[in-house]
Amino acid sequence: MANEKKGKKISNVVLFPNLPARLLEKGMSSLKAKQFKESLSCFLQLLEIEPGHSQGHLGVVLSLIELGQLQEAKIRADKMLKQGIGEYFDVLQIYLSVLIQLSEYESVVSVVEAVLEEHQLPAAQAESFYQLLHFSRKMTDDSEPPIDLSPEPHQDRSKEIETLRNMMTSGEIHNQWIAMQQLSYMNPEDTIAVYREFLENEEGNPGIKTMALNYLKSKDIQETVTLHKFGNTYSINIQELHDVYEDPFNLEVKKELEDRLEQDNPTLTEFAVTIWWDYILAIYPQVPEPADSHYWARALQCAAGKLSGMDTCDAIESEIEIHPESLEKAVEQLLDIERFTFGPNKFQGY
Repeated sequence: MANEKKGKKISNVVLFPNLPARLLEKGMSSLKAKQFKESLSCFLQLLEIEPGHSQGHLGVVLSLIELGQLQEAKIRADKMLKQGIGEYFDVLQIYLSVLIQLSEYESVVSVVEAVLEEHQLPAAQAESFYQLLHFSRKMTDDSEPPIDLSPEPHQDRSKEIETLRNMMTSGEIHNQWIAMQQLSYMNPEDTIAVYREFLENEEGNPGIKTMALNYLKSKDIQETVTLHKFGNTYSINIQELHDVYEDPFNLEVKKELEDRLEQDNPTLTEFAVTIWWDYILAIYPQVPEPADSHYWARALQCAAGKLSGMDTCDAIESEIEIHPESLEKAVEQLLDIERFTFGPNKFQGY
């Protein structure tokens, strides 16, 4: 009887308003801050409330990967693919990266061959999968034992590093991201030349370049590197990098968005905040101009509305302190980054 009463009490609990959105936001923030146990807890709680939440499932998988629980991450990613949870190709890329980290190259070959056979892919995307297929076949055919990804400096990984270098400079964001995942498990002293080349390459994805810089800083690399982004060249001292997620202005814009939108539309708020971090990661080391949180909050609201199929711009443009032409320019900047730099996967910027 006590258990029945206890169960009844739980079933009648009234959840806090917007709890799913808050758990998602906290989970993503923890993921970006490398607090992976915290992020995993948040995403698992989210799935208890909304079992079909695609970003919650993806967050669990990414948290498990960072915690080194690769087998569980593989099982969950495979389940997402089979049940159609999330954007298929985004989940597929993560699933393949886990298989590679587990050295399950035969499985990679099987999956990629099936994808190429079953889907009519755009030429650029097909090329990305063919490169991954070539890499996996090469590793499968190699007579040497599977690669040990622990950072032991005495191991000769020149062959694998060269293949990953080609993936990093392929111009394909999918290959760059998978190669980044693989390189991060190797000794930085063996891979620093690959990072230097990638950062200087005009074709390198801007968001992944910021990820590469943050990785080098986390490994305490004492170097100055050349960075090429959007036609500009910068000299970057790795140890002088600042954390974009702790920057006071960036956080001010985030708070402005939440104060402006969260009560009426928490989903749009979440989307707008994600667009903001994507933009900041892409333009780094540049900073947003003008340094006006009200201006950027309104531009982000408009951009998020456009991408969500909602007409939110007219009301914003009627606000007297913002000139419509100026607002339109900022919105187009945000949309360009979102459409062409990051694509649909909202977790690639952490």
